[in-house]
Amino acid sequence: MIILYGVKERKIRLTGEAYFEVAKDKEHRFLVSTGLMDVEALGTAFNVQSYPNEDEITTTLLEGKVKISTPGQEAILLPNQQACFGKSSNGLSVIEVENAKYSNSWTKGEFAFNGATLEEIAKELSRMYNMEIKFDSDEIKEYNFSGVIKNNSLINVLEIISLTSPVVYEVVNDSIILDKQK
Repeated sequence: MIILYGVKERKIRLTGEAYFEVAKDKEHRFLVSTGLMDVEALGTAFNVQSYPNEDEITTTLLEGKVKISTPGQEAILLPNQQACFGKSSNGLSVIEVENAKYSNSWTKGEFAFNGATLEEIAKELSRMYNMEIKFDSDEIKEYNFSGVIKNNSLINVLEIISLTSPVVYEVVNDSIILDKQK
């Protein structure tokens, strides 16, 4: 993250994920730029997720308002809305989210998900813990999970998943292998 504070604006260039709580300042706008999506805060709390190796850039609004700008498209988000920009499709969509507060649970040491597939969870865990996660069974990739896990060590999350579904895991060197319980 690069922070550029100037006379006219407060600007941040973001790669990765960050949560912001921004005070209103009419004389100095607050702007988060991911390269393909700009998020202008209008006195607010929001989360931005922009990873170079993923196709989607997302902004989830918890409080206030933000203005989203992408090439040729703009949108204003209200609380509990999420903007998704597809890098490959160059398309912007806005959706209502049931639990916007989940978007910044990582700032509180929690891991939260609502109807996420095991494949989506594995991608998030892989990024969080810098571990490769492999599947020995394609069937389990589509299992859905919802919940909030506190004290979210990697092993703690894997234990909870294996206790609540027919999934087993094995740690092999710098990798985790997930399989269907036999």
